Amino acid sequence: MYLLEMLYWKSKTSEDVASSVHTVQREGADYPNIRQRSEVQPDDGFALFSVGENFIDVQGAWQEDKRGLVTFLFLGVMVVLQYYFLIGAVVPGAKSLVSGFGALGNPLRADGYIFISIIIFMWASANVLFFRICWRWLRLEIFVQRRIIARFNRVTRQVHINRPAYAGGLVTLPWDATIAEASGGDAASPAGGTLAMVWPAGYSGSGFDDYCLIGGTLPDRASAEALWEYIRLYMEEGPNSVPRPARLRSTFPWPWDSVRSTLSFLAPSWRTGDKGLLLTFALLLSPLLLLHSICHWLSLLLCWPTWWPRIIRRAGLPGAPVPKLTTADDYGPEMATKLRASALKIVDGNSGSSGP
Repeated sequence: MYLLEMLYWKSKTSEDVASSVHTVQREGADYPNIRQRSEVQPDDGFALFSVGENFIDVQGAWQEDKRGLVTFLFLGVMVVLQYYFLIGAVVPGAKSLVSGFGALGNPLRADGYIFISIIIFMWASANVLFFRICWRWLRLEIFVQRRIIARFNRVTRQVHINRPAYAGGLVTLPWDATIAEASGGDAASPAGGTLAMVWPAGYSGSGFDDYCLIGGTLPDRASAEALWEYIRLYMEEGPNSVPRPARLRSTFPWPWDSVRSTLSFLAPSWRTGDKGLLLTFALLLSPLLLLHSICHWLSLLLCWPTWWPRIIRRAGLPGAPVPKLTTADDYGPEMATKLRASALKIVDGNSGSSGP
């Protein structure tokens, strides 16, 4: 589900965004420092889709695995509208209108024609209203690209984030402007860990702030720090400086991945709690967990694969052009004005000057 990404983009492009100016202080001349080696051992955290000589693809949506509810509601409405309503009433009614005879073989009277026409009109109106009102909410997890992927290209030193258009679309940002922040608790914390990467306008030169929550919900803060060190080492020193992942995430919607995602909320308790009690709890909830897994899988099937433009697919190859960095002007004059107005003004804590 891409709710967080949609809300963040909407907050930057709303009509009243220019009414307030936000500033943030910077406490150090060497910030960000992507070349500083950490004492944490690098680990991919099962967040990588692919690893190559030139780039790595990493999960770029925090709640990507938290899907299924919208699909369940959508399928429920579709059963009512298309199965009971369409097949049970509209189709037989349309046949009666064409043939002039009712379901029992009697000739249709005037009131029969009117009644069937009203039924068909109600069905068509319900479909139009449903998709018109709910379309943008449906696209939080269905009828949209299957994955949000962040591609880190060490040759061009760029980060490409491939998101739906309603969340900002595909952006290309400079690796050297990356600020990373790991947060979260220990392994027993149900909240897990989060790795946030931020590109302030004052560093990236894009004219707007951007961010990405890398790796989804990680087990703890240490895992987030280990993932950052993995990405940092890959970008700074190359693929030979990081261990090969034990396994990669799949971009294909395998059903067992949906089961794993559904059961992921049990992981913190499994590591630290009473496993027998947890198994009993999971057994009692098994019908609900199965339904969630099915809806999760169907939501993936109702999406399309993440697609990269040719210039990004070839970036880093000999003779290939370097992709252009994304700027606010790429979104048009009106949107660019809003994006620039929403950007944080970075102020040096000592001199009061802005910018890096």
